[in-house]
Amino acid sequence: MKSKAIFFDIDGTLIPLDGVVECLQDTCKHFKTIVPTKRELMKYVIGYKITEIMPSIIPETIDYINEFTEYFKNLYVKNYRKYSELFPYVKDVFKYIKNKKIKIGIITTKKRDEAKIILKGYGLVYDVLVSQDDVEKRKPDPEPVLKACYELRLKPENCVFVGDHPFDMISAKSAGCLAIGVLTGWGKRRNLKNAGADFVIKDLRILKKLIE
Repeated sequence: MKSKAIFFDIDGTLIPLDGVVECLQDTCKHFKTIVPTKRELMKYVIGYKITEIMPSIIPETIDYINEFTEYFKNLYVKNYRKYSELFPYVKDVFKYIKNKKIKIGIITTKKRDEAKIILKGYGLVYDVLVSQDDVEKRKPDPEPVLKACYELRLKPENCVFVGDHPFDMISAKSAGCLAIGVLTGWGKRRNLKNAGADFVIKDLRILKKLIE
């Protein structure tokens, strides 16, 4: 696999999804609403915009959804190390990629300030960041991937997108990139392949072998 840039999703790809789930549950406790189970949050929320999806799960949140979302974001940013530890092999893979003179991009549905704080806190160095604040349409639309390609002045066919959600695969393939699904987060082998994944890997350590 030859590429000039490799893009990564964050939640489920670089850090475990448990952090997002636990923080959402703590936010629900703060607002004294029902607390969805991990299974419910994984099924209905991950991959979607909180302001759009939470009211469908907990109807009363529609009255204070912006406050709910802001509380969630601030809680996670302040306590991200409590909620999630970086997958242990991520730094090694990033170092390997940089040594190969390949650009690294981050494509996330997080807000830009939130993503930057978390990435800096984990000591991850990257060349481009595309957040929900930088695009009009989120994944699975190709816009975030095309934005990252544009910022690096690279053609999509020379780039790879690695993510754990079918939305990542759809976004990558729609943009014209190679799509690699990783089994550390939301997606399963079948739904990642059905969404267009060219490769499905157990974890990011396998990515080194594909780069070689």
